[in-house]
Amino acid sequence: MENLPKNDIFKIPTGYFDSLPEKILEKRKRKKTRMLYFQSIAAAAVVVIGMFMFLLPSKPLEQNSMEANLDAEVNLYINAGYWNAEDILSFSDNPNSILDEIIQTEWEGFDENDEYQYQEEFWF
Repeated sequence: MENLPKNDIFKIPTGYFDSLPEKILEKRKRKKTRMLYFQSIAAAAVVVIGMFMFLLPSKPLEQNSMEANLDAEVNLYINAGYWNAEDILSFSDNPNSILDEIIQTEWEGFDENDEYQYQEEFWF
């Protein structure tokens, strides 16, 4: 240790503490500018993505119109006599559910409180 030079390592440059507050404030100002810059880029990206999501057509709308066209085409085949009820039921995975829906829609118009109508229709 005796061979090491005895320099004063704590020697500060002249005027260091006089200019220190300005340097610190300048660095903070640069960081704020960078942060605002990145925030504005992120906000612009969100706006652009939002515009694309809003302006691009969605697939479910096309699928709904395709199903509507398919229903019209099926009705056309039925009305033309190409298909009958058995053909339509054979296309279905679960024909019983279709029959249940048909029965339910037919029976919705039936009034349970009208006993006279019930007796006339089913009385033998």
